[in-house]
Amino acid sequence: MIQKIVLIKCFIRQLFDLKSTQEEEHKTFLEIKEGIEFKGKNLWLLAFAIFIACIGLNINSKSAVIGAMILSPVMGPIFGIGFSLGVSNSDLFKTSLKNAFRIVLVSVFFSTLYYLINPYSIETEELISFSKPTFFDVLLAFFGGLAAMLAISRESGTQVIIAVAVATSCIPPLCTAGFGLATLNLDYFLGGLYTYSINSIFIGFGTLLMTKYLKFEQHSTQNIKHANGWFFVLGIIALVPAVYFAYVLAVQNMFQSKVEHIINNQIETKYHVINYDINAELKTIELDISTPTFDAKINQNINAFFVRNNIKNIDLIIHQSTEENQDLGKEIKKLQLEIMELKKAK
Repeated sequence: MIQKIVLIKCFIRQLFDLKSTQEEEHKTFLEIKEGIEFKGKNLWLLAFAIFIACIGLNINSKSAVIGAMILSPVMGPIFGIGFSLGVSNSDLFKTSLKNAFRIVLVSVFFSTLYYLINPYSIETEELISFSKPTFFDVLLAFFGGLAAMLAISRESGTQVIIAVAVATSCIPPLCTAGFGLATLNLDYFLGGLYTYSINSIFIGFGTLLMTKYLKFEQHSTQNIKHANGWFFVLGIIALVPAVYFAYVLAVQNMFQSKVEHIINNQIETKYHVINYDINAELKTIELDISTPTFDAKINQNINAFFVRNNIKNIDLIIHQSTEENQDLGKEIKKLQLEIMELKKAK
């Protein structure tokens, strides 16, 4: 029995073993050191990536935004911060942190420039989506950091790193911040910077934990435990707004679902609902309803449906159209078509 348990343990250990496929540590160190460099080729690539991402956000093109994320070198310093903390290398940490700040400044500069000279700079769904991160974005960044460090420590992990760059979306938030600066919109500017910050922090945190798990050799005698502590505190502080945004999103989704259920299963039994629009953020419900004759109490009656389901303090807008008016409209349209046909015949 004991022998079987030992065999099972050995099997599980071999199944999840990472050290046997790990490349030499100095190769990983050199790869990360090269990735944190921010000059020459990497600077040009970042500028091109920013312009591509801005265009993609401008025209709601997901493919353009994804292409920009693959092209950009923004991930290098972020991996460098996590790795340097994991191996207690103060020099690498300082260089990574310095270049991470440079990337933010250059990215915001180029994205602001784009939105200042572009006459078609408008708010789009893609742009808005990168201004309010939630707890789910934190999870994406954290697991992305774990996966990226695992891939960097292998001989061929390029595909995984590219996938992490796409999944964690570090470039678009900087474009959103640039849009906010160009249009003097503080919500977009701060929202974009916050989204980038929270992605960077938790990618770095994931990288740090995987570095510790893989037991990399310490590259410096100088201990930077105080930096690890501050990094952890910063992560906790950054997490609070993301948790709040996730809570707000959950409440809004519940409101949307509940209202849709009331409309489809209760109001529809008494009225013919042609169309409806729900704004969960503003708690506005707009209904287009058709009735046989004009109903003066329709607002009161429909509001009662929501009150009975404990949905209060809403802005209810009802557009009522009678079947008599609809029939009259059809007749007018028919006569207009007949007049047009007669004019053509002449």
